[in-house]
Amino acid sequence: MSLFYGSIVLIGGVAGTWLGGWLGDRVGKANPGAYALIPAICFLLAAPAYAAGLFAPSRELAWFLFLIPQMLGLAWLGPIIAAVQHIVPPNMRATASAGFLFINNLIGIGFGTWFVGRMSDQMTAAYGQDSLRYSILYTLGFYLLSSALYFLAARRLGRDWYRAEA
Repeated sequence: MSLFYGSIVLIGGVAGTWLGGWLGDRVGKANPGAYALIPAICFLLAAPAYAAGLFAPSRELAWFLFLIPQMLGLAWLGPIIAAVQHIVPPNMRATASAGFLFINNLIGIGFGTWFVGRMSDQMTAAYGQDSLRYSILYTLGFYLLSSALYFLAARRLGRDWYRAEA
């Protein structure tokens, strides 16, 4: 099982991180809002793709179905870190990145993992062995919420972009 999951994370993660960064560089120069549009669209597409993977009838199909949202789910990394770098003056970029990554990891990885596990434990009576599957399914709503917030951020990002005084 670790090879199954690890290969999805490795292949999808590398592809998504690269693709998001490439797209951000490609379209973000002309429109800074694109740095937020990329994760907005990717998260919107990732949620139903993850749901499809959760209910795949075979392990092989599940592998491919999870690969796609893994890629989409990590495409935010390049564009958002670039955006964080560009909404503050150059002398504040390291601090802004450190603060962003601290909060992202504390809430996303720290609290998020605990929350999914706790929700799964609470749902065991209703779903039995499938409680983790349904816990993950229900928490995909956070992808949709994130997508909506990124769509809102895209409208404003160009105005918040740091431009050095000439």
